[in-house]
Amino acid sequence: MQNTEITVPSRLTMRTFVLQWAPAVVAAGLLWAATAAGRIPIPGTPVPITLQTLVVMMAGVVLSRRQAVAAVVMYVAMGACGLPVFAGGASTLALVGPSAGFILGFVPAIAVTATLAASVHRVGERWARSRSDHAGSSKPAMEDGAGARAVYRRALDRPNKATPYTCAWRATMRWAARFAAYWAAAVIGCIVLHYACGLLVQTAVTGVPLRLIASASAGFLPGDLCKAALAATVAATFRR
Repeated sequence: MQNTEITVPSRLTMRTFVLQWAPAVVAAGLLWAATAAGRIPIPGTPVPITLQTLVVMMAGVVLSRRQAVAAVVMYVAMGACGLPVFAGGASTLALVGPSAGFILGFVPAIAVTATLAASVHRVGERWARSRSDHAGSSKPAMEDGAGARAVYRRALDRPNKATPYTCAWRATMRWAARFAAYWAAAVIGCIVLHYACGLLVQTAVTGVPLRLIASASAGFLPGDLCKAALAATVAATFRR
């Protein structure tokens, strides 16, 4: 009789696999749901406004680079296999149409965004660690002798100048710095690079001059900047 019992290492491997790739699967599903939520057409361009960009920005600044890229690759692969996951229920043909650059451009866009967001996270951790080390080394060392003990006692009895208002101000400034950094990451990857990929492919497919397509696509910019701010708010608040 064949033994079908799952060993402890196998369970740990399955658990690790689920924890690592479940966020990517969820993000791919949210991209599909974002297209089903509806679209807003823009005159002069066949590419509509959807919530896809918001999901891509959220995934880029919250997930790891591997998870974020995997989510977009899974989403594009679902459309390439014929599933109606793109805007308007489109599937494979959308990858060779005017919106192909925006769809395929999600991959480099989220890769750059996630890379920049990871750098922001590492810098924040390094800064917090250096502050902690500095605070730990600010106390005078305890040495032998009455004079050294007196200096140490006076240092401990010295009132703390960091009032609650000062602490709140510093926390607010740290949050604002994280927000600005995550917002810049989302703008560079999911707006500047993504627009470049989408507009270049669209002008190559349609034959319309790039200047006209860029002016027509300017209607995306205000909404995308707001989406980047929302994604940066979530990352600055919850990503530690």
